[in-house]
Amino acid sequence: MTDSALPCPVCTNAMEPGFVVGRSPGVKFKKQADVLGDLGGVLLTSGFFNHSAAALRCSDCGTVVIPGR
Repeated sequence: MTDSALPCPVCTNAMEPGFVVGRSPGVKFKKQADVLGDLGGVLLTSGFFNHSAAALRCSDCGTVVIPGR
């Protein structure tokens, strides 16, 4: 799991560990939304049917950080 001691990059408060979850074809990062939807982009999650990625979330401002694999 990810180190929960990392400070939030927005408000510097402590972040709590958890997961970002999704379904096939997985959660992806794209520079902008387009008509292709979830086709293309950088895959952030792993798994076969249910996808997940370790993440950190700030309970104060809601910022979510997904560390690189």
